Amino acid sequence: MAMAEESSESKNFLYSFLFSSSQSQKQEQEQKSLLIRGGLLFIVVVLFQYFIARAPTVQKETKRRCQHAITGHALVQISYLIPKSIAILLLFVGCIVMYLMKTYYFTTFLQSFGPLLRPQELSGEILPGAFYFLVGTLITITTIHDIHIVRYSIECLALADPMASWIGSSISSPKIVTRKSSSSSSSLAGCIACFITSWIIGYWMLFLNNNNNDSNNNESSDSNSNSSKPFTITTVFIGATVCTIAEGLPFGNDNLNIPVLTAFVIEYFGR
Repeated sequence: MAMAEESSESKNFLYSFLFSSSQSQKQEQEQKSLLIRGGLLFIVVVLFQYFIARAPTVQKETKRRCQHAITGHALVQISYLIPKSIAILLLFVGCIVMYLMKTYYFTTFLQSFGPLLRPQELSGEILPGAFYFLVGTLITITTIHDIHIVRYSIECLALADPMASWIGSSISSPKIVTRKSSSSSSSLAGCIACFITSWIIGYWMLFLNNNNNDSNNNESSDSNSNSSKPFTITTVFIGATVCTIAEGLPFGNDNLNIPVLTAFVIEYFGR
């Protein structure tokens, strides 16, 4: 009888050991696969910027707007494929690489991305907007608990900001803010375009997806108390307003201001 019990215990121990070992190996393989996929997508984004910069018949501002929109949208799509921790790691590496290239390999940096840079960026006086884009995304995803708000704020940066630039430069309207650090300015038409675009994004990504957001937040172990509250039309209005204000601020960089301020206000005051 004792031998039978010992044999049963040995089998259970062996089974649990093999099962836990196989689970551990499976998790490691999944993490490696996710890291590879995330890295490849990140490389694709960088390569896209490299090749769009060399489009011979496209104006510089058009290149910048396309690069801005597609890069931001790609980062949002990447967030559906990889865990938050890996996304943070990739963004951190991207910021470091961008800073090192601009600081220590400026010639190579100009050869790669020169056609997308503004005069002050070309002279090396300031860091490129892409750097602040990555930093703003990194700060947002690191500090904001609700991933839906993070995605929304990045899409606002990706779409509302270039839309404001395009409409503002295409339609004559009163200038509201002129930035001291650059020749760019915010116009009434641009601000209206930014508000409408970010409102549409918020309505689509937040308000219409309340059911999906609630179910995902219930499954998430790190969601805060605000995550269970539904997004409302007021949330959408607040997000669009903050995004528009952040885009027109006379200080800082809108690539940093828009995602950080928009996400922060919605996370803590928007619902």
